[in-house]
Amino acid sequence: MNAALRSLALVSVTMLVAACGGGTSATPTPPVPKMSPLTQEALTSVVIPAISGKTASMDIFAVDQAAHRLYIADRLTKGVDVIDISQPAGTFLKTIVVGQGTNGLVLAPDLKKLYTGNNDSTISVIDLDPSSPKVDSVIATIPTGGKSRTDEGDYDPQHKKVYYANGDEGFITVIDATTYSVVTKISDLGTLEQPRYNPVDGMMYVAGSDENVIIKIDPSTDKMVQKYPVGVPCQPHGIAINPKTDKGLIGCGDTSYLETVSWDFKTEKLIRVFDQAGAGDMVAYDAKVNRFFFAASNFATPGMAIFSGSPIDFLTLVPTSTGAHAVAYDEDHDLIYTMDGKPHEAAVWSLPDPH
Repeated sequence: MNAALRSLALVSVTMLVAACGGGTSATPTPPVPKMSPLTQEALTSVVIPAISGKTASMDIFAVDQAAHRLYIADRLTKGVDVIDISQPAGTFLKTIVVGQGTNGLVLAPDLKKLYTGNNDSTISVIDLDPSSPKVDSVIATIPTGGKSRTDEGDYDPQHKKVYYANGDEGFITVIDATTYSVVTKISDLGTLEQPRYNPVDGMMYVAGSDENVIIKIDPSTDKMVQKYPVGVPCQPHGIAINPKTDKGLIGCGDTSYLETVSWDFKTEKLIRVFDQAGAGDMVAYDAKVNRFFFAASNFATPGMAIFSGSPIDFLTLVPTSTGAHAVAYDEDHDLIYTMDGKPHEAAVWSLPDPH
């Protein structure tokens, strides 16, 4: 983009943000406790022996709070690394071998199953039932029919369906979570990132990164309802929702416009733009602490951005590393987990939640 066009784009963004309230909510909200814009925290490593000394290639994290297990999609081990988080110091337990590089993880706690999106365009099903003879093993592999990787997904517990994005090919594969069969495919959606189920309205929302939109899918029909423009340059990647307010955080991946967006899922509109974090990937919400965590791994200061849950406001950024684009929260010990993205020191990091 030349200088004149970039200047015009920046002016347009500034005007739009001003129209949205200049970075403030349109209605009065309770005060949010403020922290330092930058908070230094000790990063504790959890060693994964098979990849120690290499450069990490991990993707989505999934946490089972009740079972005290953290699951990590790991392309180097070609499976899912399992971390015991029953104690404050997480420890590596095992790798569940999938046989392919894994990307998105979807946990279905009520079914005691874990799903993985794989590099060969398949979806694998892992049995997590401790009473099962096949616990911690792959019990089914489902082809999506795609040519590139199956990436991120989410679970609809109402209809017992899993939604996975083949992001580079622009389609969603809908899986019956009980029979492990393909229900349907939703195509021609554009480049996709995180799907996220909203328990408030029962809809599935998907980050459409190339078109800069939030895509709404109705699981009762498995049809796209509408695409909603984000309104500012974002390239949405991560989505997380506070079910008590029906509002959420959109983690932007755009490396030219470093920002994060809060979103109203009822009105399908932007609430606020934050410039304290951006250029990241995964976003998680934890109801126990009422906070959003955004892995802003390519921000000016790569770090874990922390936002209050209601009202949504920026609290602080904890420096991590470039490439640390995943996040999970351990409720028992108030620890945030992400990946060590530094060259030649692949591991998982835990860090205290500075609340």
